[in-house]
Amino acid sequence: MKSSIIRGFAAFLLISAFVPAARAEPPEGAVALPREPAVQASLPKPEAAHPFAQMAGSWNGGGTIELTGEIKENLRCRASYTYGAANTSLALSIRCASDNYKFELTSNVVERRGQISGTWSEAAYKVSGQISGRLSGNHIAAVARGDNFTSDLAVTTTANRMMVTMTPKATYVIAVKMAFNRR
Repeated sequence: MKSSIIRGFAAFLLISAFVPAARAEPPEGAVALPREPAVQASLPKPEAAHPFAQMAGSWNGGGTIELTGEIKENLRCRASYTYGAANTSLALSIRCASDNYKFELTSNVVERRGQISGTWSEAAYKVSGQISGRLSGNHIAAVARGDNFTSDLAVTTTANRMMVTMTPKATYVIAVKMAFNRR
């Protein structure tokens, strides 16, 4: 059956190539009916990926940690993000080190109608707490709170580039700024 279909299609192609096309004029006395323009079927547009899905994967980068006393050190960083589509969640792990400092930040957040909430912890300094904020397009603005720690957090993702800024309050760390590229 399959081979006869293929042979029939091949014969049609061969005949089409050698037989001149029929003239497009209607025969004398016949009335040509106007043709309606062909309308392409409109396919539904694919749903845009969730911003957390765009963050998923492994990232490398670096940045700076700014401390009181005008101290600024370069950081080397790695990050990993895991997106949970079923519940629009994001698990993250960021490890950074400089010559004198190191931190290992983990967090799990969920998004509901643009609001994010979840938990975070930092292993080197043994602190943890809650995180809450807003997701708007490719940008997250959040606040991380712990027993003796509060920090603003901003994350912006564009294609294969991610910028992360943490601005702690009332601590010797003034800011941590990181830029990542997707691995």
